[in-house]
Amino acid sequence: MPRPWEGGLALLRAPALEVSFALRSALRWSRGNPALPHEPKEPWLATLPPEHQQAIADLVVRHRLEPLAAASTVATFGSCLQRLEALDRLGLTTDLPVGIDGVVRAADFGCGDFHYAIALQRWLAGCGGARRVVLRGFELDGHGLYRDGHSRADHARAHAALAAVDGGMVRFDVACACAVKLPEQDVVTMFFPFLGPFACLRWGLPLSRLRPRRLLRAAVAALRPGGLLVVANQTAAEHARLCRWLRPLPVAPLARVSMASELVPWAERTTGQVLSAWRRQDLRSCGDGG
Repeated sequence: MPRPWEGGLALLRAPALEVSFALRSALRWSRGNPALPHEPKEPWLATLPPEHQQAIADLVVRHRLEPLAAASTVATFGSCLQRLEALDRLGLTTDLPVGIDGVVRAADFGCGDFHYAIALQRWLAGCGGARRVVLRGFELDGHGLYRDGHSRADHARAHAALAAVDGGMVRFDVACACAVKLPEQDVVTMFFPFLGPFACLRWGLPLSRLRPRRLLRAAVAALRPGGLLVVANQTAAEHARLCRWLRPLPVAPLARVSMASELVPWAERTTGQVLSAWRRQDLRSCGDGG
């Protein structure tokens, strides 16, 4: 939870954020796909205990992350490892819903620069890539400018391309996930969605775009009966809010795990993070919960 003075300072930024969001959305700046940087992982890995090094090596092999290891910073690599570690902990890898054509159709709402696209695609595909995957990432604020002169969307498309190196179908779009018309999805993921004003303002998104309950309704509505909603929250309190807001909707809780990880340089910040999975119910049997 933010301290009162932190919340006050964040609110002071709100008018400027409205203006800057409108400007960058109108400009739609792009320099094309950047070259993804490679940062050697060995110096960082050498600081870890042997058991953590082995756990990372196992994740890389099991999820075929060699392309990521060769085209990522330590921060991006670690973020992907944390997500995969938690997703594996859910225990749903062999129980993912799959379409009748054998394809897993998945959407990631609020994907930022989609730096974890390859990790999510690999998890959806399963060990050995047995499942075919069509993955789409959506980010409302896709035109923010990075230090290298590329936009957030530029980086997201580069990460989507990396995730598709072995023939997967991975796409990124700058769009409001609430407004996108999607075919029924097998899986919808949301990693650290903004459920309150402080996180929204701290990230740089204007409060006028903070519509968490509408976002959750859209995520559930995008799922077919039996589909899977996976949500990561920053804190237990935020997860409790998620549970309250999902209660009237046609989803049932399946699993909840901690996202705490010793495999990342910022391990202390992962304490308290929660990953949960929810199954979309058949409205004919449970009634409309919208």
